[in-house]
Amino acid sequence: MWVTFTCDENGRTLSGTDVLAALIVMQGMGVDAFGLNCSSGPAEMLEQMRRLTPYTTVPLIAKPNAGLPETVEGQAVYHCPPEEFASYAAGFAAAGVRIFGGCCGTTAEHVAALRAAVEAVDFSAFVPPRRDPDVIPCASEKEARFITPDIDVGETIECTSDLLEDILEAEENAPQGALKIAIYDEDDLYTFAENQYAVKDALCLWTDVPELLEQALRLYQGRAFWDGTGELEAAFLQEMARKYGLVLL
Repeated sequence: MWVTFTCDENGRTLSGTDVLAALIVMQGMGVDAFGLNCSSGPAEMLEQMRRLTPYTTVPLIAKPNAGLPETVEGQAVYHCPPEEFASYAAGFAAAGVRIFGGCCGTTAEHVAALRAAVEAVDFSAFVPPRRDPDVIPCASEKEARFITPDIDVGETIECTSDLLEDILEAEENAPQGALKIAIYDEDDLYTFAENQYAVKDALCLWTDVPELLEQALRLYQGRAFWDGTGELEAAFLQEMARKYGLVLL
């Protein structure tokens, strides 16, 4: 499965999600490739790709427009000619892009020039980025968050009618950058689903019921982690990591 997103010059989707957070979530769930398409020209898209490079473990996809559009007499006009469009191929390749294409404003000439440029690239010259095993990528719905194996999750938050206020208070007063929410029953799942949008920090989910953990992971629009304090079977947790990207500490 390949997944691409459209973002603005600040790396945000129309709903406000940082594309780095989107990469972390989608990659954790097992996509085969991730990338960006449309909304910007090759120069702007390359800048965002370089943000993704240190954290990607899958091939990246780049399908930029033929430059930023300009409205002329009610029509979108693109000013990046094929040769200029193709000149970004080596930069994209160095950033980890392995699947190339074009979006709005590109023509057969753009694609032909891009193909020729890609064929001239020596991909073996690019060394994969070194990753620090003590920097672990997580994500909330809209933000990328990075934790360490010894992260302090603070006090456990229960899914009461005050969950929204408890989340906001925990994130305002706790400097550790993570919070922990416990799921005890089906009602907690409903409360969590209603309020999980408020989570901005890295989220640790906790429960002693396997089915509740899987349902919570399906509901959560981010990449959560497990701090190792529960008694769920290791094989089950590994399956949750494979299916939903759950980080196991």
